[in-house]
Amino acid sequence: MCGEETPSNLPRVGARVDFYSSSTRQPLGNLLFHNPSIPSSSSATHVRFSSPSSACSSRSSSPIPEYRDDDVLVSIHVSGDMSKPIRESGLLQQFTLPSTSGEDGCEVALREELSLVVGIGIIGRRVSMTKGDEVLADGIIGFNTLPDSMACL
Repeated sequence: MCGEETPSNLPRVGARVDFYSSSTRQPLGNLLFHNPSIPSSSSATHVRFSSPSSACSSRSSSPIPEYRDDDVLVSIHVSGDMSKPIRESGLLQQFTLPSTSGEDGCEVALREELSLVVGIGIIGRRVSMTKGDEVLADGIIGFNTLPDSMACL
């Protein structure tokens, strides 16, 4: 489901989802769920969005603001089945990303910690990004690790 087995000796750095456009299947960016204070933590306290044309304001560690009409709504679904319509995937968690433009993407604090484990956590679940009624992109959350070359830094 998630590709090759990740060696257990690599440090985990959160969870990641790569987003692809729902209409064109072109890559749109990624979300990294992580804990900046404890990189090997099995829970995430922050989310960082990165994209060539970022959908967020510059890095910020302030809590995610209340939803506005021009914000991007991120939904973590119960199911990880990409063959089903999003409306049939259930809803586990939602948060918003501000839609103001920024060069480096953004990092925002989550209102509550998210578990980075399979089953009861968010690993293997489907995530969608919507703006209003339009589905912008979706993808599956997987483990994120440092490559061997960076693990010893």
